[in-house]
Amino acid sequence: MKLSEDKIYEFGPFRLDARTHRLFRDGEQISLRRKSYEILLLLVSRSGELIEKDELFDRIWPDQIIDESNLTQHIYRLRIVLGDNPKTQDYILTVPGKGYIFNKSVRVVKVESASTDFEIESEADSADEDVGGEDLANRRAGLNTRTGVLMTRRGVTSMMLIGIALIIIIVVSVTIQFRHRSNSAEKLNVPRTEPLVTLPGLESNPAFSPDGRYIAFTSEGESQDNQDIYVRVVDQDILWRVTSHPNKDTHVTWSPDGTKLAFLRNSAQFTERLKVMVVPVRGGVEVEIAEAWGGLDWSPDGRHLAISDNEGLGTATGLYLINNDGRERKNLTTPPVSVFDTYPRFSPDGRKLAFLRWKNNNNADLYLLTLDGGILTRLTFDQKRIPDLRWDPGGESVYIISNRGGANSLWRIPIDGGDPVFMALAPGDLESIAISPDGKFLACTQALSDTVIDIVGLPQASPDGRIEKAKMGTPTPVCTINSSRGDDTPRFSKDGSKIAFISTRTGWDEIWVANSDCYGPVQLTHFQQLGVGSPRWSPDGQRIVFDRNLDENADIFTIRSNGTELLRLTSDKAIENMPSWSGDGQWIYFCSYKNAVSQIFKTSVNGGNPIQVTTNLGREPMESPDGKTLYFTSRDRMWRKDLVTGSESPIIELEDIPIGRYWDLGLNSIFYVPQTPGLKPIIHQFELGGRRRLPLLDIPGSLSRWVPGIAISPAKNLFAMSYVTYRYGDLTLVKGWK
Repeated sequence: MKLSEDKIYEFGPFRLDARTHRLFRDGEQISLRRKSYEILLLLVSRSGELIEKDELFDRIWPDQIIDESNLTQHIYRLRIVLGDNPKTQDYILTVPGKGYIFNKSVRVVKVESASTDFEIESEADSADEDVGGEDLANRRAGLNTRTGVLMTRRGVTSMMLIGIALIIIIVVSVTIQFRHRSNSAEKLNVPRTEPLVTLPGLESNPAFSPDGRYIAFTSEGESQDNQDIYVRVVDQDILWRVTSHPNKDTHVTWSPDGTKLAFLRNSAQFTERLKVMVVPVRGGVEVEIAEAWGGLDWSPDGRHLAISDNEGLGTATGLYLINNDGRERKNLTTPPVSVFDTYPRFSPDGRKLAFLRWKNNNNADLYLLTLDGGILTRLTFDQKRIPDLRWDPGGESVYIISNRGGANSLWRIPIDGGDPVFMALAPGDLESIAISPDGKFLACTQALSDTVIDIVGLPQASPDGRIEKAKMGTPTPVCTINSSRGDDTPRFSKDGSKIAFISTRTGWDEIWVANSDCYGPVQLTHFQQLGVGSPRWSPDGQRIVFDRNLDENADIFTIRSNGTELLRLTSDKAIENMPSWSGDGQWIYFCSYKNAVSQIFKTSVNGGNPIQVTTNLGREPMESPDGKTLYFTSRDRMWRKDLVTGSESPIIELEDIPIGRYWDLGLNSIFYVPQTPGLKPIIHQFELGGRRRLPLLDIPGSLSRWVPGIAISPAKNLFAMSYVTYRYGDLTLVKGWK
């Protein structure tokens, strides 16, 4: 590859000198492999421009047939060198299926000569592998890079003697410097990362075998429509698939003898408990031994499994011990019904159990239970999101992933009550972790995903609200709302001119508003927090109602459509979310999760004492346009409540509505995405009068999780759909991590 070599590129703390083929960070040189350097130079020199993969192959590997994994590995190494956050992709932005964009502002410094401000480094001899040193052609021509003067033959002999002496001095100096840096790195325990598993999709839930030779994990696969168990040999590129069930498999754990794996399998319906399964490590006959609501770990003596479960609706969700056939169980914790215990982890000696006590889906703390005495100790007090936890092999600390410092990072929590200690790993948000039995290695996943909102056109609806043309297939979007981060939860204003949505483009969950043609996005809220969602317009278009995590709970708020007059409507000690307006704009319905029971309430638009509406459980309320019926979901099916008579009944035909919140209410129709594991998501129309189900639109990606995903405009001519364009995260092995 040949680019102009008379420029210096500066971006962030970095300086890329094209004259000397060197990369510096804050003045300190960083070693790069030649191909990685060439890729970086090409991307940086065309900052903001999409460089397609084909061009990268042609420029970097001309006249060679190269597997795409080579390019992926170089990009991976560059991200590590740049300290790039794999979630936000501040430096190198991946455009799935196309190529890469250098996503940072670059200042170009043009110089007249390549001989003014750099010195020879002895590593130049390895320029074929690591870039760093003067150009080989200059060196072979005898160019003195300090003075820019060509040596004559007359000075060669004397200069050779001096040169030899200088070389000896440089070699000794470099050797001493290398040893010093190596010793310093050892003392600082600088983490060193390397890819372990790079399958398509997301790899997560890692667990080392008792002897540390193998690692089990889950993988979604390229289509992201399933999640199965895999096992890999840690020090060899050998892996095999253990399960292939259409339902999602999670929470894998090893038997102490290393011959079996236990895991949780999702049921077909969200409201059903998960199945506790056991399977041989090499695959084979799977045995269901119990059911649970979550959490799974195998005791070191092999006699018990710890799970998270309860005794039925309205009872506390705590921790239980079950034996290996699931026939015996013992209750360990009984928390208040407003919270739930999960993610149990046995200590290495089996005498203690670390676990998480959740206030809601975003707020948890770490607890410790002594099994032989029942002593319960709280170890953290900051109510943060904690996706995973593992014991230190010595049993003196518990490592947790927590957003207590902003991003999901690794923290060490001493069990004697000492202060949490931040652990520096590779940049980015962590998803899950595992620690090898000898403590030398840590395996982790950093998840990366992107959601977009497509606005698509629909054919003209009939007077009764039915879309005439069925099974349109995948439509061409009228426009798209997209950023380098997540954009989802679309909702049209009542006149159809605006669309409100949630975006994480600032690094936080915030409400944004754009025109329905996707132009002019404006940030409405500036909370700088996670846990803001479900925006919906008032009938007059003047206010937006939404839910927000605050004071360790979720509550209902409204705000004017210009971002002023924030009003809090609820403050009960419960999770209150999924709000919607009554047709007359005088009431706001919402879901209240309290005492392990979810019911629908309503409150005045000015606040006040909430009034319970449903009696048979409920979520996601929407009032019909005529104000006579309230539609809601419960037990993974659609229900209706007659607001005149008070009767509640399920809609028999709609028994496959998932918790994913992909539905909206039309004039005489319900638009929804059925729960069909393993199949492409399709928006259907259900006619309330004719009781017909019609397939309408294919969704070109996978469904987002836990957020409202579709909305139809008031004129029934536009559909907004949010979906995941890609979701992936490779399993990484970290050495020198502590």
